[in-house]
Amino acid sequence: ICFREKERFTPSVMWFEILPSYGIIVAAFMAPTVITYGINKLAYGKPFRRNLRYEFERLTYMRDQRLTGNAYKVQGLEAIKP
Repeated sequence: ICFREKERFTPSVMWFEILPSYGIIVAAFMAPTVITYGINKLAYGKPFRRNLRYEFERLTYMRDQRLTGNAYKVQGLEAIKP
């Protein structure tokens, strides 16, 4: 068996050549989170928005709004005025 230099295994792709594709995929997965953060910050003044899908979450939202005047500032029993 004759082994020539050209017939030896050489990797066709070096590891660093994958980095641009990896960066594009990571950016595509991060884009919705970053965009949502920005939209909520512009529209509501807060970087997040409470989930109001279920009735319990809507009730706790309204409770916090009534108790503290700010639905995003969750406080405990000390927020209840006697």
